[in-house]
Amino acid sequence: MKIKITLDKLYVTDNGDPSHETNGELYYSFKVDNKALITRSKNSPKSVKDKATIQLNKSKELDISNKETIKVSGYVGDVDKGFNGKDEYDDFSVTLKHSNNWKEGSNSVHLVDGRLNVTLYYKVEVEGATNTDDLVTPKKTASLALVSFDDNDFFKLIQNAALNYGNCFEGYDKSVLMKKAYTSSPKPTVHIKDTSKKKFLETIKGLADDGYSIDFFSFSHGNSSAITLDDGEKITKSDIDSLGTGKYAGGKFPIRMVYQTNCHGSYLNKNFIKIGAKAVWGAKYINFYPNIFNKFAKAWNDGERFDVALRDADTASARTVMQTLIVADSKVTKFKPSCKVFSTVLGKSDCAEAYFTKPGKWLNKSEYNSKKNGKDNMNASSKQIIAGDAGLRKADRPSW
Repeated sequence: MKIKITLDKLYVTDNGDPSHETNGELYYSFKVDNKALITRSKNSPKSVKDKATIQLNKSKELDISNKETIKVSGYVGDVDKGFNGKDEYDDFSVTLKHSNNWKEGSNSVHLVDGRLNVTLYYKVEVEGATNTDDLVTPKKTASLALVSFDDNDFFKLIQNAALNYGNCFEGYDKSVLMKKAYTSSPKPTVHIKDTSKKKFLETIKGLADDGYSIDFFSFSHGNSSAITLDDGEKITKSDIDSLGTGKYAGGKFPIRMVYQTNCHGSYLNKNFIKIGAKAVWGAKYINFYPNIFNKFAKAWNDGERFDVALRDADTASARTVMQTLIVADSKVTKFKPSCKVFSTVLGKSDCAEAYFTKPGKWLNKSEYNSKKNGKDNMNASSKQIIAGDAGLRKADRPSW
């Protein structure tokens, strides 16, 4: 089987320089299977205006089998001659494989950092047998939002974050909300008050059996081995793995995207990918910033790629809201040593470490970096770990 990858063009929405500077100085490199197809070095950047198109017209042909994969990767940067000397820069990596139909057809990759905003357009052509007759491309999409928190410190954070679950319903052929009580608007297609593990597994399998590709939103607690529910039950790694058995064996369960609010969600990423999920994200440890969901959902619903929607939602203002709540919580929590006057748990002190690592509170001792302040530990703990196709968009219709 032959696959031809053509890098068509680079469209420059914003060249990265301030508006009073006419041209930006772009450098870039795009690779196929780690071999450069086209490169413009930083030492010899291309002078480009806003709204310009850089024609690339470079192709690479490969002769591969269905068991192989192809990686398309690269970066774009703008030489910053300003006072800070820090370039705007973004990179990407996309995997073409049998299970995603090699992304045959026209594709785009959005690269954004600061003012820099460019889009790479590339095309994939497939010649010969692909043996994809057994693959199914669902024509309908469904969202499944599971909301199951118990009343602890993280629950208080979630409530104060004012999550808008209605964002999970927009633009789907069917929307399902699993939550014990819900009276807000908009309404989902189906509201299920039973949030048990049994009902969750039954519901998600039912959507798959009815021919839907599924975006799963998890609003719950969690640890490194499970999503924990408010009734004491746990959706374990084994439960997730069980979805990829029987007729769904071989990574063909039609989960398209997984958004995890649950803490330590990154530990479950591989399990979701294994059963067929195309893109997943989970926090490294405790997810201190559940409130980024609202902005992520808006960008996702507007057609933004998965990783960019996540990154752009993780703003300084969103973090400040939750950091303020943490400081407020520390004022009513007993721990030793307590913070001195005019200092808080967001600083670098023994009191910050004592608060965040108080048994049963937030982080384990091994998860807290004593060399950093409390704020930086919150940020590191909440780090977005992405697995799968980071460039996935809501408009994509993958095959399984």
